[in-house]
Amino acid sequence: MKELRIIDGHCDTLTNLLDRSSTINDSVNHVSLENLIKGRVYIQFFAAWIGSRQKYGSPLQRGLKLIDRYYNMLEGNSRLVPILQWEDVNKIGNDQIGALLTIEDGNILEGELANLRILYKLGVRLMTLTWNHRNEICDGIMETNSQSGLSNFGISVIQEMNKLNMIIDISHISVPAFWDVIEYSKAPIIASHSNAKAVCPHPRNLDDKQILAISEVNGLIGINFYPLFLSEKNCGIEDIVKHIEYIAGLVGVDVVGFGSDFDGVDHLPDGINGPQDFPKIINRLLQLNYLEDDIKKICSGNYLRIIKTILK
Repeated sequence: MKELRIIDGHCDTLTNLLDRSSTINDSVNHVSLENLIKGRVYIQFFAAWIGSRQKYGSPLQRGLKLIDRYYNMLEGNSRLVPILQWEDVNKIGNDQIGALLTIEDGNILEGELANLRILYKLGVRLMTLTWNHRNEICDGIMETNSQSGLSNFGISVIQEMNKLNMIIDISHISVPAFWDVIEYSKAPIIASHSNAKAVCPHPRNLDDKQILAISEVNGLIGINFYPLFLSEKNCGIEDIVKHIEYIAGLVGVDVVGFGSDFDGVDHLPDGINGPQDFPKIINRLLQLNYLEDDIKKICSGNYLRIIKTILK
């Protein structure tokens, strides 16, 4: 299916561009321009991962440096088209790739709604509310002592993101905070890089009730390629497909997409080295007799629905 194109909802390549002084053309990263082209990637979400204050200092300053690297990447590179709203998707040419800027960890806000509005003006269109641990918005999934939900500030962040037409990402979030987001968000939510707990019982994965809730709000789950989230044993492409099949079997293919986590993980499944290997997953789905229309939804159609619905 040569006409198929991929939307990947999460990579951490910006971290490498900043911390390793690499470029989008360097083969040292999972994600390079060449690998995106080989993998027929249509739109790549680029996450600015904030990290800990202890290591990186001010979350806002760290985020601004990553955003600066994002725009340096775009400058002079006609192959990359920034996506700020739905209409920009139609500007992507045959030899081009859309780029959508995201934030991973709402601690970048430093407790100020004004910073959210400024980040939006800087081109950020999705924010992962937390990264495993507690911030001013909510607890992360690895915050085992409290596992609390949204703070009052967190509720105001959800409301402001709805108002701004930003995509809310609940990957890494605590279970109570997840249910708070479901209650307070007026727009679909996504788990940009999360898997099914029934297939692999890692705390980062989603249980059946959460998957059903995401489906009920017309949301999306991007399958994460990190082996620890795929299987308790050595894993490969078949394990990626198992998570696709499980979620599709539970709620239908309209909820499934990709959220590779390329450049954010220390190793990958056997047979996957970067976006150039997306066709291997597609070929496996074809071997399993998935309908072409369903494969198109998994590859890009479901993300396009989210972009069209939220990025007005």
